[in-house]
Amino acid sequence: MVRLHVERFIRSRVVRRALALGIIALSGWALLPYVTYRIAPSAFVNAELMRVTAPFAGQLSPDLPRKGEYFQQSRVVPMVGARSPDRRHLMDLDQQLAVSTKRAELARRQLEEIAELDRKLGERSEDYRLGMVARLSHEIGETEVEKGGCLAEARQRNDVAGRMERLVKLGISSQIRSGEAQASQEATATRCRMADERLQRLKTELGAAEKGLYLRGDANDVPYSQQQRERLVLRRQELETDELQNSSRSAQLAAEIAEERARLDRLDHYDLSLPAAHVVWSVAASPGSMVTEGQSVLDFADCQRRFIVVELPERDFEKIKAGDAATVRLIGSGEWKTGLVRQVRGSAAYADDRLLAARVPRPDPGNITVEISLPPNETWADRNGSCDIGRLAEVRFERRADGLLRLVSSKLKWLTARLELDQSSL
Repeated sequence: MVRLHVERFIRSRVVRRALALGIIALSGWALLPYVTYRIAPSAFVNAELMRVTAPFAGQLSPDLPRKGEYFQQSRVVPMVGARSPDRRHLMDLDQQLAVSTKRAELARRQLEEIAELDRKLGERSEDYRLGMVARLSHEIGETEVEKGGCLAEARQRNDVAGRMERLVKLGISSQIRSGEAQASQEATATRCRMADERLQRLKTELGAAEKGLYLRGDANDVPYSQQQRERLVLRRQELETDELQNSSRSAQLAAEIAEERARLDRLDHYDLSLPAAHVVWSVAASPGSMVTEGQSVLDFADCQRRFIVVELPERDFEKIKAGDAATVRLIGSGEWKTGLVRQVRGSAAYADDRLLAARVPRPDPGNITVEISLPPNETWADRNGSCDIGRLAEVRFERRADGLLRLVSSKLKWLTARLELDQSSL
């Protein structure tokens, strides 16, 4: 009885129509993504690599990060240490600095000695000037006294000459005696004029001596001490120039030595700054081993800027542009993420020469390669040390409205033609 009811229920028209509609709906649901989206046949996750090479020859640190280690935050670790750095240039700079410093110190000591000698010569010159002024003052005094005596004698000779002239007129004295008196008068007057001229000469010499100039015939314009001071001025200028040059050279050498020491410190050991949000993708040298300059040591994969590599038919080249949105789902995950197209490359383009974590095969003839960047807020690294690099993915590109209408129209035309063909065959 139950079997009869079940059989009637299954054979009823309503159930058959419902089952047919369900199958149609299921087929439409399965076909809908292929109608509204362009679905890529193959896609995978990729990321760019950052390669670290040895800056100089040395020994690697045993504490280097291992392959697959993920760095959530940036930190610094020792990478390589030098075995025997070349310090010859530093030693040469130290020697040059020592020589320049000694020369500058010698020039300063000579300047101090010259300053002391100049002070003593200045005192000697001043003492000489004061002595000459005092001597000339005394000579002027002597000459003034001599001039005063000469003037007194001249007055007496004038009086005697006048009396002798009167006696000659009276006939008491002879003409010869009067001539002798006049001659004595003229000689005395001449001697007085000479004393006056000598007094003027001494006053002139005194005025020059007060200014530091000496007009005696057996002396120069300045004394020997002043001449030596003038020679010391030239020597002081030479020493000051030498001291300035050596001081400047010492300062320059000190800066070069500091830079060289800093360079040697950098060459003595090198600390590597591990970037944040990166994973150690490969280790090309064993920790603790010897490396040469420029040898590859580590490769870091950028987990924060991962992208999807997908191949599409060449006919979609004009339909996909940089900046277009794409929906991405990693195989095995139920979460769909929205990314942006960052570049499109044709099948005839040169092979990508970037350092990439996953190998990008050359596209087949008639296919293009599309790169889709994942959103930054969604690119967190997983804990298995791979950041999903190399993982397969499903990518969907939304069709535009005009393209969708053309696709639906073509499908309807195909379906109409197929129905007409079936009816004609019946």
